[in-house]
Amino acid sequence: MRNRLIQICILSFFLGIASERTFAKQKPTDKNTYRVQAGDSWWGIAKKLGTTPKELAAINGRTEKEGLYQNELLRTGGNTTASKSEAQKTAPKSKPNSPLPGYEKIAKPYSELTYDPHKGVRYSRENSGWVRAALPGKVVHIDYMDGYENYIILEHENGWYSVYGNLERVQVTEGQTLVAKERLGTLIKDKGLYFQVNHNKSAINPSLFLQQGS
Repeated sequence: MRNRLIQICILSFFLGIASERTFAKQKPTDKNTYRVQAGDSWWGIAKKLGTTPKELAAINGRTEKEGLYQNELLRTGGNTTASKSEAQKTAPKSKPNSPLPGYEKIAKPYSELTYDPHKGVRYSRENSGWVRAALPGKVVHIDYMDGYENYIILEHENGWYSVYGNLERVQVTEGQTLVAKERLGTLIKDKGLYFQVNHNKSAINPSLFLQQGS
């Protein structure tokens, strides 16, 4: 089962650009999503769902000042006790750390927009020269891919995986066990870190992942 999840995580990463457009065309089956209709607004959707525009936008890694697009798929986050309980069970035991040692702006955010899906975030490259593990974990895959250069996949507790791309030099080996904030490698000059997070089979907004834990 573990090997299968690793393969899914790798497949999710490798097929990111090609498959996202295919997946985006599929109708959502998750009751915790909402498909934007013509004339919808953050305020109107939030009112239907019993939440606030600010909270709804935050769940989707956005702000209520950003525009909505027809047929866009939004996460609603769910509002049942069961969903909150499940989130508590699967959340990391410790709060994840930023994959970069210093603050960097996000150049391209996580997105489920049908016209421009993006399964991770890409940070700008202003100050950071090296990358670190967001949580304790094990190095399960190291490889190279055009567009993402050298990348590393770490496996964490409770079914979490994290991906680090655009590395010039890798300083860890497959099978190595790491502590939080341990150095993984250095970034390519003038390229920002690509950071993706999966929980089992699903890609998760990295910004939300970094807010989890206790």
